[in-house]
Amino acid sequence: MRNLVADGEVEVRPTRVVVVGGGAAGVITAAHLLRAADPAHPVDVRVVEKDAAMGPGLAYRTRHPLHTLNNFAGRLSAVEGDPDHLLRWCAERGLPVEPTTFLQREVYGRYLAGVLDDAPTPAGSMLRRDRGEVVDVRQDEDGLTVLLADGRELPGDTVVLALGNPPPRRQAEYERWGDRYQPDPWAESPTGSGEPAREVLLVGTGLTMVDVVARMHEASPGTRFTAVSRHGLLPTAHKRGSARLHDTFHPGVGSLDTLIERVRTRVREVEDVGGDWRDVVDSVRACANDLWAGLSRADQDWFVRNVARHWEVARHRMSPEMAAYVDRLRESGTLRVAQVGEVDPAAFDRIVNCTGPAPVPTRGWSRLVDTLLDRGALRGHRLGLGLALDPLGRVVDAEGRTNPRLYAVGAARRGTEWEVAAVPDLRQQAARLATHLRATQGLTGRGTRSDQVRPA
Repeated sequence: MRNLVADGEVEVRPTRVVVVGGGAAGVITAAHLLRAADPAHPVDVRVVEKDAAMGPGLAYRTRHPLHTLNNFAGRLSAVEGDPDHLLRWCAERGLPVEPTTFLQREVYGRYLAGVLDDAPTPAGSMLRRDRGEVVDVRQDEDGLTVLLADGRELPGDTVVLALGNPPPRRQAEYERWGDRYQPDPWAESPTGSGEPAREVLLVGTGLTMVDVVARMHEASPGTRFTAVSRHGLLPTAHKRGSARLHDTFHPGVGSLDTLIERVRTRVREVEDVGGDWRDVVDSVRACANDLWAGLSRADQDWFVRNVARHWEVARHRMSPEMAAYVDRLRESGTLRVAQVGEVDPAAFDRIVNCTGPAPVPTRGWSRLVDTLLDRGALRGHRLGLGLALDPLGRVVDAEGRTNPRLYAVGAARRGTEWEVAAVPDLRQQAARLATHLRATQGLTGRGTRSDQVRPA
């Protein structure tokens, strides 16, 4: 492609962006990069994923009928600025989906794959998919080189780490129970082999636990479950109703104590006139990252230690159908909820780790993360929840230097922001990144002569 500029005619090549990870974060990012491109600002997007399918990721492969999305379909468009994109996709395929439907996760996985398949590709741009495991990202004079386990090398002007969620946190105190302990509920069937377990201990009381109970109870209806956590709190339930945000409350930036008091006051005001606390939580969630950025370091530390679990319980809710199912299990005595320390692990035939994903900088789950941490190209955020990043999502290395070519989206942003991994967060991150890269394209390859470009 050729482009006329003020100082004469030069050949322009697309900006090369390598997206590491083909799950939800990766495909949403790739789609927004293509949507932001045009013939004057072309992009060459390569998505690298070690699994065969791109889009579904681990969360959206399950086919269990109770494994639905944990939010209304009307809120889960993957395209920023197009809130009805998911609803149209379903309608075009004859799926009876309303804005308030809690869609099957397997269906949503197919939708995410379709987001990438249907992404517009402007003249001069391209989309490529590579299957393989990324094990390193190195700086060179032309930009960055992405190294795969099979020896391939992929050049990029920009690399986006869309790594997804690691497996659950290690629970060393349960490992001494040997084969009775399942450290990752999704790595294999948590029911184990041989006779069904009579008593199962589930470590964690969040949404992962709820999913595991549904799967194990279906396979072994006679099994009894005990779920434990530090607080012994279950997720709350969605209320069936409109998917529209009913409250536009913004508590304003302030100290954590001030924000908590303002939210509590707003909840009382809303409930006094017949409203619902969920609307207040959803309105706060919509501005949560602004509020997080306005907190002092001390307040952020306090939130993580003392408030975060209560926020997660109110923020991450079960569908009404799943909540009713859990209620039935508890009423029948099939499921009991307790705090850690109230039960003896020795009394259980099986122990399953349902604590949710470990932080991205945890060692041992990703060869790429381990390599970059070892070399000092990455470092963990001070809160230990994600990677150290600047406000644009660019990686900060062990020496405190920002890499202008290496970005992160999704769970790796936790700490820099608070709400980072849900689909609304991913589409906002992707849209901002695409806009930023388009605006800075002159720094990432635009105007480079074709004879200076190493073939991809």
